[in-house]
Amino acid sequence: MKADFHLHTSDCPKDSVGHSPQRLIDHAAALGFEILAITEHEFFSFNMDVVAYAHGKGILLIPGVEAEIEKKHVIILNATEEAASLRSFDDLRSYKQSHPLSFILAAHPFYLAEKCLGDELERNIGLFDGVEYSHFYSPWLNSPNKKAAAVAAKHDKPLIGTSDAHLLVQVGRTYTLVDAEKNVDAIITALKQRKIQLVTTPFSFLACLWIIARLMFSNKLHDGNRRCGNRR
Repeated sequence: MKADFHLHTSDCPKDSVGHSPQRLIDHAAALGFEILAITEHEFFSFNMDVVAYAHGKGILLIPGVEAEIEKKHVIILNATEEAASLRSFDDLRSYKQSHPLSFILAAHPFYLAEKCLGDELERNIGLFDGVEYSHFYSPWLNSPNKKAAAVAAKHDKPLIGTSDAHLLVQVGRTYTLVDAEKNVDAIITALKQRKIQLVTTPFSFLACLWIIARLMFSNKLHDGNRRCGNRR
């Protein structure tokens, strides 16, 4: 089954994303996806109306969140609401112990942004069940993913392809094929057992620049709207 485990929508209070969960689901269904995880920043958005909508489109939604752990981004799959409030690696360790059917994914660990894990990934490698292979690269610029792949191989961790989509155009270039029954526990088990295949196609360099420009504009607009709201 075709899966994407790192996606954002307009439900996220910390981002300016133009598409609703339903619009994302429609788009993903048209591309043949059967498994999605909507992972908003520090916000648990698992909504049963959206789950039902996805089911009607042949898609299984997995509850997820993109937590901020000591100012670093970490994806938690098969998450509960409390996952959104985790703040430290100690918090994450306790959560993992009490939720053994969760899957902790190192999000885009070696990109240049301050909130990427960087060296914290290997310092805390025992907490992570997998390492993300990001969609955002071109044929001539892919060193962050190459380093992620090397660390995953060194520590015997599965490499999980995702889109981290804030724009619909980002969906469908990098994803994961999962060999499992279509239920959450079976999918999490398949990820841990590497019953998966990474599928990835680079963007052109110009497409990468266009995505950066769109995201920067959206974030600037979001920040401006938030400041206006604060003044009110």
